Amino acid sequence: MPAFDFMPLLWWGLPLAAAPLLIHLINLLRHRQVKWAAMEFLLASQRKYRTRVLLRQLLLLALRTLAIAGIVLALAQPRWRSALGSLFGGGASHLVVLDDSYSTADLAADAASGPGPAFDRGRRVVERIASDLAATPGAELTVGLISQLARGDDGVPAGLARQEVSAAAAQRVRDELARMRGSWSAAGPQEALARAAASLTEGGDAPGTVWLVSDFRTRDWRGTETVESLRRLADAGAAIRLVDCGVDPPPTGNLTIERLEMVGGVPAAGVLVPLEVEVRNDGGEPARDVLVELREDGGVRPALSLAEIPPGGSVTRRFDVRFSQVGSHTVEARLPADILPADNARSCVIEVVDRINVLLVADDPGGSGRDGDAFYVSAALAPGSGAPTGLAPRIESPAAISALDLSAFDCIWLLDVERLDAAAIAVLEAHVRGGGAAVFFCGPRTRADVVNQTLHRGGAGLFPVPLAGSVEVLPGPARVPDLVVEDHPVVAVLSGQRNPLLDAVRIDRIMAVERGFDEEGSSGLRRLLSLRTGGPVVVERPFGQGLVATVLTTAAPAWNNWARGNPSWVVVMLELQNHLARTRRRVESLRVGDELVVDLETGTDEAEVDFLVPPEGTLVRQLAELRLGRLEARLPTAVPGTYAARWRRLDGRERERLVAVNVDPAEGRLERVGRERLERALAGIPFRYDRAESLEPDAELLAGVPLARPLLLALVAILVAEQLTAVAAGYHAHSGRPGRGSTAPDIRNAAVSRRGG
Repeated sequence: MPAFDFMPLLWWGLPLAAAPLLIHLINLLRHRQVKWAAMEFLLASQRKYRTRVLLRQLLLLALRTLAIAGIVLALAQPRWRSALGSLFGGGASHLVVLDDSYSTADLAADAASGPGPAFDRGRRVVERIASDLAATPGAELTVGLISQLARGDDGVPAGLARQEVSAAAAQRVRDELARMRGSWSAAGPQEALARAAASLTEGGDAPGTVWLVSDFRTRDWRGTETVESLRRLADAGAAIRLVDCGVDPPPTGNLTIERLEMVGGVPAAGVLVPLEVEVRNDGGEPARDVLVELREDGGVRPALSLAEIPPGGSVTRRFDVRFSQVGSHTVEARLPADILPADNARSCVIEVVDRINVLLVADDPGGSGRDGDAFYVSAALAPGSGAPTGLAPRIESPAAISALDLSAFDCIWLLDVERLDAAAIAVLEAHVRGGGAAVFFCGPRTRADVVNQTLHRGGAGLFPVPLAGSVEVLPGPARVPDLVVEDHPVVAVLSGQRNPLLDAVRIDRIMAVERGFDEEGSSGLRRLLSLRTGGPVVVERPFGQGLVATVLTTAAPAWNNWARGNPSWVVVMLELQNHLARTRRRVESLRVGDELVVDLETGTDEAEVDFLVPPEGTLVRQLAELRLGRLEARLPTAVPGTYAARWRRLDGRERERLVAVNVDPAEGRLERVGRERLERALAGIPFRYDRAESLEPDAELLAGVPLARPLLLALVAILVAEQLTAVAAGYHAHSGRPGRGSTAPDIRNAAVSRRGG
């Protein structure tokens, strides 16, 4: 359906087209007919040709009217635009959900869609929709970005808020879209479409039309949430329009930093801390010689080289960092530029402390001296200044458990404890259930019946396995090690065909597990080390959000010789400590779109917090609010990088906290769902699917096709036709012999031109 735009002031010239008609009417009033008897014969002849003469006069009048109208229209410079919105009826409400997730920033292009990211193609589609709806009287338009709708952000720019679409409103939408850039969010259409339904039905209005302008990645359509949201919209009466801005075939060759995090280790000053970086290859070909650039507190450090990453796979590399100063430190990893730049960088923040406390619980904390379990565990965790570990063991009796703040300790080691009272068990279980860690060592004081009744409790308690009692381990064949390494990260360093360190370990006695205990049926139970006879030696099991491990022999060389000068003892104890404490040492890392929350202490901290937002360190000041009894300052995150939160205590001391915010690596998977799979997923839901290139306007189409030249050509044709018609219908004598049709006009002219008096 066509629509025309004109220069508004020249509309007033159109009434001039009535001038020929007025002149004709005035001329009819100027002449007065006088009856003349001699003319009766001539008048009879004139009546014979009256119809032909009248048609010529009407044609001449119409041509002169069109000529004047053509002159006015040519000066008004009209433009033609198609009214796409009128297909849905005048006055309908249209809501456009525009995908601005970071996958729409892919640099793929094909001959059909043209160059530029998918987000740019989506913007051009929205411009086309707004321009076409401007020709539909009463049509309303709302444009919502997925990143804003998903987080419930009502701060939509004025140019995109719900409004009746006019030419001026369409221009405001175009101006607002021109200022927009894609987000760093990985939000999908699920929540955005749910909010779209609420927005369209607000105030009892008709649902209208919902446009989803997206790149249609497979990850957004794997579940049923998006389909169900569209189904609810369709059931409410909304028309569903899907506009695909993606490229077919989907781009390949994208590399993503999947993970960058601390893995074990003790984040203490002067101690090596192991980190891992994982790079994923979403392409169809192997990625070779990939260079991962690393930065430490902003300074460049040696890069990592990945020889090959298989297609669809990932490669993990470990590296060590050492920080000499206490405080927050940042580590960043970056990949070379590829088709999707947003997922090529990742950062993490490591909180480095002076030391980390570890609690050792023994029945005789000081009486055993250098022969006790506590001595050998303490020596393994903190060997001395020559090999700093950052761990500070503290030895206490079982009675101290109830009185201590267990959250101050990374891990609780219980060394051949005969019995724990009910209060100590309750405190210990609450600590581990909330994310803490505990290790049990068995020995001569360990009573199987007490452990089963108070700590295991049929699997409901903290102790991982039920005990049957201590048993002697008979010597095995020569060159057959007593310990067998299982598939577990704690003992991965000792795995291999033959390990001379483990070959030297001899187990003389062990606490046996109850016969008939179903290890596979115990939720989460894993072995770390086993006996050559098949029984377990070291096991672990999750308990709530924490972890608990059990060593079914002694720490001191009473039931074994492991701790007596064997380096593998120190290695395994340190790895076990770091593994169990990982839940407590987990560094806070947010995803773009999450809120950064700073908890303040009422009566200790000031309520004002300064947030420094990357990449330029823009200052955003927030006033903390009391929420559910806690004083919190909150800041929504919109870009990746390292955020800093700074505030003051009432005593004037300054506090700072750094938090790493990263993109969701899953958004880097660029596989597209495709039209066929969409139709299968949306079976039973009426929708219309369009490719972006079929709706994208060019610059001329947005402004309208100019009609000045066609109007000028038409005007020339009208003027020529007017002259020819005027000659044919003229009231003057023709030279030479008059034609058949010229007699009556001349007679009529003679009859009506005479004036009376």
